[in-house]
Amino acid sequence: VASLPTNTSCVSFHLQTTSTMATVLSTPAATASIPSAVSQSPSKKRAAESPASPSMTLAAAKKTLSSLKLPSKGKGATQSEYVRFKSLLLKDAKARGDKDTTDNITKIAKEAWKKVQYQTPPSADELDTKTDETSSSGDDVQRYLRLKGVMLKEEREMRAKFDAEAKAYCTAFVTSASSYLQWCLIEATEENQQPLLEAMKLVKGQYLPFHFRAYRVDDTPALNALRETLEQLKEFKKLKDERALLAKLQNATEEGLKLHVKEHIRLLAQAAELDKLKNNKAVEDEKQREADERELAKADDIQDEITRALKKQMKYGSLNNKHSATRISYTKGGVSHKVFAKAFGVPVGTKQATIDGSQVGETYLRYGASLKCTEVKVKLVGDELVAQTSFFMDK
Repeated sequence: VASLPTNTSCVSFHLQTTSTMATVLSTPAATASIPSAVSQSPSKKRAAESPASPSMTLAAAKKTLSSLKLPSKGKGATQSEYVRFKSLLLKDAKARGDKDTTDNITKIAKEAWKKVQYQTPPSADELDTKTDETSSSGDDVQRYLRLKGVMLKEEREMRAKFDAEAKAYCTAFVTSASSYLQWCLIEATEENQQPLLEAMKLVKGQYLPFHFRAYRVDDTPALNALRETLEQLKEFKKLKDERALLAKLQNATEEGLKLHVKEHIRLLAQAAELDKLKNNKAVEDEKQREADERELAKADDIQDEITRALKKQMKYGSLNNKHSATRISYTKGGVSHKVFAKAFGVPVGTKQATIDGSQVGETYLRYGASLKCTEVKVKLVGDELVAQTSFFMDK
């Protein structure tokens, strides 16, 4: 008797395979009703949901995909602007025969960088202009600025080169990966799955989701081919398992068939229990979703609640001094991070936000004066929201 499956999919497969046989396999004579040809049935393929014709030959697709290498950003990409500036300064000094700068490159590079770090270098069109080789302070600064401009230009060119090569990588990947998988799907059989497995492994190893999003390359054809590959491999496994079980039942003794039927009944009960657990989980998930919605609904009124509470405290008699501002605050408990985030339009986990003072409104006094409030600063401490501001008299 096969060991008990430990997950729903195994139970489902076992039940599907044996449900139509449970009643007919209780006697030795029943084994004769199992066709001997079943265990030798030819391999079957699942029909592709959206069959596509490969755009490359099998050999070309495999060769292209295998040779793809994501371009390197280069050594300079990991270096700071100062390090690259220092390298150019040293190269420039050697070219000009400036032994003093060459021998004291670290000290001079630091001093030079301080002079030009926050200055704007020449434009790209001006970088080809030769600099005077005199050593006056002004000329040195101009030379340093020019070197900074060269450094930034090289950085832009390096980034543009990498971006272009990375986008080309992604484009070539989509075409070659989808074609390679499509050819392997066409040629795959249950007895010859290895090329399909190797193709899937190669495609997964070359797939870099971040770059497809960054360079806006549509990877749908490759993902569809991968999904179809996984489904086909699952189908092959299902066919293999079905034949193995049928062969086992065909050769089973009467006692073995009885044990199988008993196991089938037990699995029916286990499947029913699993369905019950899934239904209970779905109910609990729905309750939690509704509770989350109710909680988040509170966020819609929080800002109005804060401004109304602060507005009530803006009274002329509460002013400590007519010529200075008076602090007021409002506290509200039971505010979760999700509610705070929705109320103020900030990422979940943010603990600070602000409300423009104008949203609190004005309290008008006699003789054209009014009470106004400064920006409201809101913070979340635990599950307690604290809003603080100051109001003043504006004449």
